[in-house]
Amino acid sequence: MIPMVTQMAALKAAENGVGIISENDSQTKWYRVVWVKDPTTTATVAWNQVEGDPGVVHYGREDQQRKHHLYDSVQEPQRVEDFDGMTHCFARLSGLTPDTEYFFCIKDAAGVSRRLRFTTASDQPTSFTFVSGGDSRNFRDARVKANQISRELRPLFISFTGDMISTDDAEHWEEWLEDWQQTIAQDGNIIPIVPHRGNHEKRPETIYHYFDTPADAYFAFNIGGEMFRYYTLNSEIPADGAQGKWLAKDLAKHRKKVTHLVAGYHKPMRPHVGAKSEGTNPLKWAKIFYKNGLDLAIESDSHVVKRTLPLKPDANGDEGFSPASNDPNATVFIGEGCWGAPLRAADDAKSWTIDCGSFNSIDWLLVTPDQIEVKTIEVTETQGPETVKDPKSFDTPKGLKVWQPKGGEVLVINGDK
Repeated sequence: MIPMVTQMAALKAAENGVGIISENDSQTKWYRVVWVKDPTTTATVAWNQVEGDPGVVHYGREDQQRKHHLYDSVQEPQRVEDFDGMTHCFARLSGLTPDTEYFFCIKDAAGVSRRLRFTTASDQPTSFTFVSGGDSRNFRDARVKANQISRELRPLFISFTGDMISTDDAEHWEEWLEDWQQTIAQDGNIIPIVPHRGNHEKRPETIYHYFDTPADAYFAFNIGGEMFRYYTLNSEIPADGAQGKWLAKDLAKHRKKVTHLVAGYHKPMRPHVGAKSEGTNPLKWAKIFYKNGLDLAIESDSHVVKRTLPLKPDANGDEGFSPASNDPNATVFIGEGCWGAPLRAADDAKSWTIDCGSFNSIDWLLVTPDQIEVKTIEVTETQGPETVKDPKSFDTPKGLKVWQPKGGEVLVINGDK
């Protein structure tokens, strides 16, 4: 028999919403928040419906815990997709307030999901952090640890640059979705994902079905007004053609106004693994990047780590590039994908490579109105780490192992003046 005092304490805690954040008696699971359009005012809440009719998202700026009826906004999923034997539900929230924390839960016929929370991006120039990386496809222990580290860093979003899975089928996606829940904090904080397509997402429609992206999986959005613009590119379709025309037009439109122009994609232009073939398709973006002053390119696929000097395309340079440190149009390249995929030897450094290595890693980036700073996290060597208390802080928390490459721990990319 449970003592009366304990019963009363449990009832009191339930009344106050304490200790019930992670409870779930609904038929929903595998939650994710996706950013595709304007992240200052929109977000897509995605989940899998185990059985029964799709649930409904109840949300608002006040934390009502799992008391769904107390939230002031409701959104039914606009899209319900049966794919890979799973029912994917997508509720596209709009009209959100910038730089604001939102709380939500999902109510279906069986009950109420756990209460989750996320923060919209600011529409004013203010500092934020994000995590980038790719290739989580094989080793679940390393993948889960990278997910848990990301959780403790409390970034505004995660830029995931492709190859989430090794085989593009239901079994591997179910494992990935289950592991992705490790990015959700105990208090329900869920980090929005910006998903990119890699070569292991072999089916052209996969990313669209799992994350409700545009069908061709390329798009862009701003954070901080004109402080930062992020391009999600698809290296698995022609880099020129419709995608290339869109990219050139969009960059030309924003280049003079936006301080930081950043792109993420899967296949690197110049992989730092000798056995990997050159990235002839993404190389078609190099001149577009340079013409429009793209500041940072985040690449994956090779399963190594690299940092480069600011580069410009040069037919007479090392593998088609030459360093241009004082050129405001030059681009810095980082990556190349170590979120749990089999590591390869970083045996193809270029003359313009600052440093490269081979270890499980993710990149942690701080964006300010003046510059971007990058730290590379050694996943396997990290113990913990402690949770970042201030999500805008870039102080290294206890237990976090940061790579010490040539050129220094922090890579600084100055913004356009």
